[in-house]
Amino acid sequence: MIVVSVIGIILAFAVLIFAAYKKISMFLAAVLAAAIVALFGGLDVAASLVGADGPFLIGMKDFVGSWLVIFALGALLGALYDKSGATWRISSTLINKAGTQWTLLIYVLVGALLVYGGIQVTVMIFVLLPFAKILFPKAGIPWYLFPGITGLAIATFAMGQMPGSLQMQNIIPTQILGTALTAAPVEGVLATLFMIVVGVGYLYWQVKKGHNDPEAAIELYQVQGGILDEKELEQRAPGFWISLLPMVVTFVLINGFGVELLYGLTAGCVLSLLFFCKSLGGVKGFGEIVSEGFNNGIFPCIIIAAVVGVGKVVSATDVFALVQENIINLPLPGLVKVAAITTIIAGITGSASGGLTIALELFGETFISWGYTPEIIHRVASIACGGLDTLPWNGTVVMLFALSGVSYKKGYKHVAMETVILPLLSLIPVFIYYSIVHRERSC
Repeated sequence: MIVVSVIGIILAFAVLIFAAYKKISMFLAAVLAAAIVALFGGLDVAASLVGADGPFLIGMKDFVGSWLVIFALGALLGALYDKSGATWRISSTLINKAGTQWTLLIYVLVGALLVYGGIQVTVMIFVLLPFAKILFPKAGIPWYLFPGITGLAIATFAMGQMPGSLQMQNIIPTQILGTALTAAPVEGVLATLFMIVVGVGYLYWQVKKGHNDPEAAIELYQVQGGILDEKELEQRAPGFWISLLPMVVTFVLINGFGVELLYGLTAGCVLSLLFFCKSLGGVKGFGEIVSEGFNNGIFPCIIIAAVVGVGKVVSATDVFALVQENIINLPLPGLVKVAAITTIIAGITGSASGGLTIALELFGETFISWGYTPEIIHRVASIACGGLDTLPWNGTVVMLFALSGVSYKKGYKHVAMETVILPLLSLIPVFIYYSIVHRERSC
């Protein structure tokens, strides 16, 4: 029975991987995966999937209950910054002041700033794409680098490495481990600096290599969406400091004054509506923008919740204890093992948030029992979940290529370098620093 159950778990995750890669509904894939796990694990399939006390619905209900409104508010904040032209104002002002040669770095940092401030990662693709269409040709940046550059901006250091980030990858550990958003700040800053220096350095090298590449021109690609009208935005978009203010206030309220996420993000959205009112076309346009923005956050939350539900069904099988024991017994040092388990689960599920939730709920207490503080577990896990999650079947990765028109063959190696390899390598300075400090304190 144990062998059959293990086969079921492997098949279930194969279904998730196949669905993500082939762009099949991830919710449907999650339901099928949960059914396979239940069937092969000797559980009542119907009760496991649709029963009020079934693990699949309990997993979904717990995740949605905790995060749905937060997801929606983050998406709304992104819509307000996009529709008002605030994102364009921040980026264009910085580039005009610094010069075109700094376009790539500023693009990455502005995207990271908005993600760090709570705008949802998937939403940021739609926010940045129209702007990149203007910037990249001006700065001589090959268009095939768009997925890799944007991946670095929105799906790496601003997501789970930087202490204080308002993304789910940094928020989820606070709920499970009881830590703060600024947990292990020095380790987080070290990982962030590593990612920025090495990641941006690699991209500048690729830009230089691609100057004479015949496939560099944006005109060769079927890019989705329109192009920003800079003359119109110059007249309509809010000023630079006004554009920054709602984001700064949101961050300070949550990280500086300990305001609840719900209230902090709500304050950011309300301030955006007030300060960007004229840029959004007045009060009459509020209803449509608010509805669109809020709704944009619901679907990603449901998808991730469904993946978490699959993990709950796995944990309900008799074989889970055996699987758990084998994973825990990987021949790796403690913190490295924390990172390995988290990133493997994130890679299987194709979701940083889903993989992080499953890893910490299933193994969090075990990690702490090894003698590590919840704070270092928080930071290591939140960094590691952003590694193997961006394999080719990840939803955000699929969206980057679909919207930009770039082929996987031409662009994925840069995505892999920026969002898979470098985040995992950024754990090296974290491990070194923690081992030095820990050794000193033990002496």
